[in-house]
Amino acid sequence: MRVRTFVASLAMMAGNVAPQAAIAAEPPLVLAPSSKWQVDYAPNECRLIRIFGEGKDRTILQLSRYDPADRLEMLLAGPHIPATDKRVPVSVATSTMADVPGIQAQGFASTGQIPATLRFRPDDDLPKAFRSDVAAGKPTIMRVNFVRRYVAQFDLGPMKGALAALDQCSDDLIKSWGLDPAALRQATRGPRPVGNIATWFRPEDYPAGAANIGMAGAVIIRLLIGADGRIRNCAVTKSGGDKVFQDATCQAATKRGSFEPAIGADGKPMASVWVQRINWEPGAPFFIVR
Repeated sequence: MRVRTFVASLAMMAGNVAPQAAIAAEPPLVLAPSSKWQVDYAPNECRLIRIFGEGKDRTILQLSRYDPADRLEMLLAGPHIPATDKRVPVSVATSTMADVPGIQAQGFASTGQIPATLRFRPDDDLPKAFRSDVAAGKPTIMRVNFVRRYVAQFDLGPMKGALAALDQCSDDLIKSWGLDPAALRQATRGPRPVGNIATWFRPEDYPAGAANIGMAGAVIIRLLIGADGRIRNCAVTKSGGDKVFQDATCQAATKRGSFEPAIGADGKPMASVWVQRINWEPGAPFFIVR
């Protein structure tokens, strides 16, 4: 089902990791589903969306994928979520994984009609936890333990069908880029940037006037890489900040970026895709993180 959701318009995660631990041993706010799973075929990503709780506890859960890899970006939108200055550790557990490793998130306060949000860093272990529940034949009970005593438990139910729908959406998205999703999954090696990615972005690339007023931005780009290693196309997958950063990111990447091509199952170079987040920060080196 193709749907629209205001959650998709929320700004992307920002900030560095802070050494702050989640508060433990609090009774959870138990939230049952109040809607079915919905699949949103967005232009640059696939989203699974479901509503939990009602009234003052109504919370939206969104799972997004914009990368061919089995990597998920999770977002919660609703009441009770505390704001943090930066991204901090958060404890997440599922039915078969007591502690999903390395999860980090940032809380944002409500602004006008947009509710408070908890935006998680894209993660490889979260989908593994969901698929572990599926393999064990168990419905997923997800518990999120964040700072300032925010502890919530979500009854996600059996995830097999929801994950299959997300996988299909992802395959359709990859095909729209002119690539074969099955071939990408069978590749023995992905595309490799030549040299240090940070050297692609230089002080003179900073948007005119933006650095002087302390303007920062974050952009996730998707590069289509040919079998010869050349960049065929640059597209902005997500962005936080002014549009000038979107243009500057693709211009710098396509001007200076180069790759060793991906290698297919047959041992030959193949066309592929590469996704990367670029943070623009005035007065400091560019901070690059997936």
